[in-house]
Amino acid sequence: MFYLSKIAAIFFKPLIWILILLFFIWRVKNAKKKKYLIGVWIVFTLFLTNIFIVNKFVERYEIPFHPIAKGKIYDCAIVLGGASAYDSFSQRLQFNESAERITEPVLLYKNKKVRKLLFTGGSASVFPPYEKEAKYVRKFWIEMGIDTNDIIIETESRNTAENAKFVKKILDQHPQFKKILLITSALHLPRSKHVFMQNGIQCDSYPVDFIVRRYDKQIKIKDYIIPNSKALILWENLIHEWIGLLLAKI
Repeated sequence: MFYLSKIAAIFFKPLIWILILLFFIWRVKNAKKKKYLIGVWIVFTLFLTNIFIVNKFVERYEIPFHPIAKGKIYDCAIVLGGASAYDSFSQRLQFNESAERITEPVLLYKNKKVRKLLFTGGSASVFPPYEKEAKYVRKFWIEMGIDTNDIIIETESRNTAENAKFVKKILDQHPQFKKILLITSALHLPRSKHVFMQNGIQCDSYPVDFIVRRYDKQIKIKDYIIPNSKALILWENLIHEWIGLLLAKI
């Protein structure tokens, strides 16, 4: 299933759709039909590259931020991987755009909002080398001053479903963890929360890595009229979450 999902993901990329439609236009011989398809392609491409439109869809899907109630302390924070990778050249952990998944738990721990940090994430790579993200995050957290006794890692999961499956086994070994906090990207949280609850893990959610800044209501004309390649990436991520959530509910 893991490898099948990786292959299927290729066909849910908006850029692939644009190129496929362009290929069909090139193959059409009828001039009238070609002219019509070119018009469809232009509208379709402008829609997918409009950053204002995709931001509105993302804004409706992302889980809004809710601060932890004053005085509330969680026994364990589950942190989902996918935010970093080990660079063998610099021999350092390098973050991607989801870096807050790793940095925010440190702040919560040091502010005594959580007692333990449980990081779940092995390697999502199809081909070797299979670097275990959790091992390097553990090292980073120790360097940031987290007590080694307060860090638990899970190194075998390759996707969200496996995150939940393997974390459930760990939690069964720690019945003292009553209050649990799930930390992941705001866009990823609806699917991950659903999958974790499917596996019998009752937890509160804590979204990070917001794509849309809800406090920034300034209207930018360029977002309405100028195509932006970033929109394609946002659509790809959003479609990935939509499909993942749909499949999880089936």
